[in-house]
Amino acid sequence: MIEPKNVPSWEALPSVAGQPHGTAWPVWGPNDQLGALNMLTPSVVLAGMAEARTGERFQLDWSMDKPLLPGPGRRTMDHKVICSNGPEWWGCDDEIRINTQSSSQWDGFKHCATKEGVLYGGFKLADVSSGKETMRNGTHHWVEAGGLAGRGILLDWARWRTLTGQELPKACTDFNVPVSELSAVAEYQGTELRPGDVLFVRFGFTQWYDGASDTERKWAFRENGSKWIGVLAAEESKKWIWDHHFAAVVGDNPAFEQCPGVDGEGDGLHHWLLPLAGIPIGEMFYLEKLALACERQKKWSFFFTSAPLNIPGGVASTPNAIAIL
Repeated sequence: MIEPKNVPSWEALPSVAGQPHGTAWPVWGPNDQLGALNMLTPSVVLAGMAEARTGERFQLDWSMDKPLLPGPGRRTMDHKVICSNGPEWWGCDDEIRINTQSSSQWDGFKHCATKEGVLYGGFKLADVSSGKETMRNGTHHWVEAGGLAGRGILLDWARWRTLTGQELPKACTDFNVPVSELSAVAEYQGTELRPGDVLFVRFGFTQWYDGASDTERKWAFRENGSKWIGVLAAEESKKWIWDHHFAAVVGDNPAFEQCPGVDGEGDGLHHWLLPLAGIPIGEMFYLEKLALACERQKKWSFFFTSAPLNIPGGVASTPNAIAIL
């Protein structure tokens, strides 16, 4: 664990041979499995608990049968109820089959490699595909560390765009959100950004989806070229995220970043956040009820917990997340 105040700035990050600036492996230490989650120290967790003032709580997992058509190559949830009417047992069981990337999710450190096939900490993607390494960078390490708990902050970008008289772009467009606008949202809300926070951004994706027709949903997921609103993939975004020392970043959209998103090097934020910076990404979290409560209370900070699935060597997980205001 590392206190956020001891994490170096973007400019002060040490260099790593063969990797671009912004590679944070030395910050978290050799053989590390937690990345920026190291900043969720006991003091950070206790400070986060102080944000729970009214006791209102919100589950942040979207329904697991949404979206109806997940990304190409990913199956929708299959749910089977198995019932017995005796003579030895009366009742029902569940059987579910899911792709952990199909609905609300945490992207773990095995989910995305650099174009050179390098995963977090210098681990090789080829070692995963060959079966040589199965446990390293698994999400079970997050579970063994106690899961995620701390201060969450919601930047309701969609609300800010509307209230400031700006057009709210459709969620199924490749509109990029510059981090300057995220700073503007924080200022508009009066929300302080603290080191060790878990950052939540509401782009309006799940709101769009729940109000769309099946035809619109099918077009967006199958015929739209994977275009989704999100944070601009650029060096300025990396610097902003790093210098705020967020423990994780979360969006209500499919990728947190704008898709298809590439920076000047031809990479998206995924290729930096996960393999190089060690910052977990939360995607398609359900933030609608939380956002309404935050607006009502005029308070966009809360105590946040998440208990990932305890799957040895897991690549990703449902978040099982709760926000308490």
